[in-house]
Amino acid sequence: MVNFCLDDSDFYYLSLSDQPKRFDADSPVTNVFFDDTNGQVFTVRSGGVTGVTVNSMDESKCTSFRMEDKGPIISIKFSLDQKVLAIQRNNDGQSATVEFVNFKDLAPTNVEYSHTCKWKSAKILGFVWPKANEIAFITDHGIELLQVLPEKKQLKTLKSVSFSGAWFSWCAQSNIAVIAGNNGALLQPFFFNNSTITKLQKLELDSSRPVVERDVFILQLCDVTWCAVFRHGNTSSMTSTGPTEIWLMPISGSCGVNCTHILKTGLIGRFAISIVDDLIAVHHQSSQTSQLFDIMEDSKLDNNMMVHIPIVAGYSMKPAVVDDQLCPMYSGNWVVFQPNYIIDARLGCLWRVNLIPAGLAHSVPQEEISKIVAVLLRRKDGTDTVYRILNQLVTHVDTYLVELTQAFDEINTVYRQWAELEMARNTTGYGETGKSRATRGLRASALPQQDICARVLQPHAEHPRLVQVMTAYVASLCRHGLVVAEGAGALCVRALVTGGARGRLHALLRRSALSDSRPLACQLLSLAHLHPPAAQLALDMMWRLRAREEIVEVLLSSNEPVSAVGAARQMDEATWRGLPARKLLAAARAHAEEKAQPGAFVAVFHALLARNERLRGSPHFLKGEQCDSYIEYYKQVTAER
Repeated sequence: MVNFCLDDSDFYYLSLSDQPKRFDADSPVTNVFFDDTNGQVFTVRSGGVTGVTVNSMDESKCTSFRMEDKGPIISIKFSLDQKVLAIQRNNDGQSATVEFVNFKDLAPTNVEYSHTCKWKSAKILGFVWPKANEIAFITDHGIELLQVLPEKKQLKTLKSVSFSGAWFSWCAQSNIAVIAGNNGALLQPFFFNNSTITKLQKLELDSSRPVVERDVFILQLCDVTWCAVFRHGNTSSMTSTGPTEIWLMPISGSCGVNCTHILKTGLIGRFAISIVDDLIAVHHQSSQTSQLFDIMEDSKLDNNMMVHIPIVAGYSMKPAVVDDQLCPMYSGNWVVFQPNYIIDARLGCLWRVNLIPAGLAHSVPQEEISKIVAVLLRRKDGTDTVYRILNQLVTHVDTYLVELTQAFDEINTVYRQWAELEMARNTTGYGETGKSRATRGLRASALPQQDICARVLQPHAEHPRLVQVMTAYVASLCRHGLVVAEGAGALCVRALVTGGARGRLHALLRRSALSDSRPLACQLLSLAHLHPPAAQLALDMMWRLRAREEIVEVLLSSNEPVSAVGAARQMDEATWRGLPARKLLAAARAHAEEKAQPGAFVAVFHALLARNERLRGSPHFLKGEQCDSYIEYYKQVTAER
């Protein structure tokens, strides 16, 4: 199998942040906590007595402070506006209580208070901040949503929902919590919005195969919230082992998204998930590899399910360096948080997982090049890599003509969608707000024709196989119902004429694949010295464009005065009347003398006499027309005949 390798591309398609955020490593006297909502790492030394340090990739969310040690901490998180700190402790025998500390400019104000859950016997599974001033206690009895009033040092209950749960998973991007009920055989989503709690459609799983907390993730992907469930082993047998599948079940999001996506890993063992630019990165510890899945790729819908395989072969993330040394990758100390955080508490490092677009094209089966192009078009920073792929395909078009054509089709499919959205926006009269609303559903970058010309086609203007390249591009545009832009059309015409593919040029013009335009007609005229029939093609195009004056000028400059007069007489009366007699006679005389065809001059002279007769009732030229020398020349040539 032949593989395509993008020049100067990296082996790796995933990497960790170049500079990790450092913090004090986990130790007997230091506990480490992570808040994935705010992206903050809390290191609590000696229960907080010797200090609490808060680190984040966002420098504006970093701080340090001290607090009293009131017992082991289970969870610690700032509100979304960083003005209130909530602390949950493991106080055996005490009621379910959360402590609060007010902050100003990331420094504690020493104003402390607490709140006890309404269910006295409840166990707090955890808490989340849906809004800056709202906190939700999620317990084994249900959910209590409260408004935090820092000035009054109290909390006010907004809403409560009873539900018996064992654990929960939270998605900060969508404000959705999924609570596991019935020993993990039932997953119940709850949506926090407008100071209330909405119970969403429950997800019922196979009661014989309940899920555990480590196998459930709530993801925000392609503007849809999904519940991702790891399915280990053979789905038909509890005892047999087999490759793990990841089931993505939609919870909420775009209308019409109601199918389940199944990701086939082909592996067994421990997994974790990151979301990177709307790609699902599945990390596998034992093989130390990561797989990438794109749920937006074309896949057959079967029984309301879509099955996906990795878009590229599984490969390790790019090795990371810490303190000038390579750090252990896929370590057992790694903890993965959504959407793309990785923490190594033993090393004291916080990373983000990043995509390396060029790595997706480092080693690709030849027949899958267009698939990778489609994947890259759906990535925020994928277009530069697409242009690099196209340039390499053009350079080696002898080998990759089919793949280049398929890549053009992927690009023009997206461009067509963009054009239709733009047309819809203009039709409905939306402004800029409407534009963003209309194009929100387009999940890929549209590459304009002018950019394709400037970055791909023009740099290869002297390529010996440019005819095949331009034909492939123009044919792809036509297949997608797109008008060939002026730049692409001009480059195509020049390539076809200079490349000797004149039959293709005639065919493209005959089928209107190249749209009529004055610049294109002028270009055809400029190429007439290489391909004489191009002049007639230009004239035909000008005639269709009703470019009357230009046609006459072209015929006169081509030393065809008789044809110029004939064309003018077939046009409207104003055009024929407006042509200066002296100009026509000068061209006719030059033609007669050069070609030794005085009859051409006589024909033009008689046509002008007839025009004078019709306009003024007399065949004679006016003195101001300065035609005396041409009258004498007429007498001379007619006397000789």
